[in-house]
Amino acid sequence: MNNFNEIARSIAKDAVQYAAQNGTTLDYTRESVENVDMFLETFHDSLDSYEGDKGAKTLWNAAVLFGTYIGETLLRCGLAEKGFVWVEDDGLPVLSIPGSETSASPITKAHKRILNGAEDSLKSFVDVVFSVVNGEWPKTGVLRVPDVETASGEKTERIVLKETDYYISLVAEGKEDFVIFKSHDGFFQFYGVGDQFVCEAWFHLNGRRAYALINPDCADTRRVDLVTPFGRYTPRKRDIISLEQLETAVHAYFSNLEEADFLAKVPYEKMEM
Repeated sequence: MNNFNEIARSIAKDAVQYAAQNGTTLDYTRESVENVDMFLETFHDSLDSYEGDKGAKTLWNAAVLFGTYIGETLLRCGLAEKGFVWVEDDGLPVLSIPGSETSASPITKAHKRILNGAEDSLKSFVDVVFSVVNGEWPKTGVLRVPDVETASGEKTERIVLKETDYYISLVAEGKEDFVIFKSHDGFFQFYGVGDQFVCEAWFHLNGRRAYALINPDCADTRRVDLVTPFGRYTPRKRDIISLEQLETAVHAYFSNLEEADFLAKVPYEKMEM
């Protein structure tokens, strides 16, 4: 990916020139990210005109162009000083410190911005990236943006709260055995079917901790059978929560960036490691 570090500046320059030809100024400042948001909104507003493989390729090329600009802006605004460079992750250029698990994928985010519209704001993405790398975790106003992995092997980067309903439905309808939301500090996972689910939250910063989410209205700790289309499990009865409780827990996970804030919103018991 060393070659991409060399050509990324040229790609970003092309983005600046392309935007300028269309009346939008990009000057590698954090403020200019809002201009990229507005510019990509024009692609989103005309998605119907990008049909078939040719249309999909055009939109992806736009994401590469402006995602690279966002990446170069992040580097110029402080990430380069912290050791970030372009590295390869499954064939896609992302920003990361070599040897670390912290990374950001501006190209993927730009593509989502085009496809999903304002809900995948690039400004919010950039704000979250700086919050992560600077250790400045705001308690309100910013949602978690974890990656997701399913039992069948599907992996999607940086989903937002609105997308969680889809992944919950996959498990509820028996189409997936489990789903895992992976974030910077651990992961949230759940399995089950219908209206019965078991959930765990694991946190890895400053030590490893795990929590079982529980039904606060149930005090029964006996083991019971939980049968799903993919297998039989024996959780404690109070560990089985409803679909409504699962949705509430997932919302709390995405809406609270710190472990303590999340735990304050959900009934749980600490798991023995």
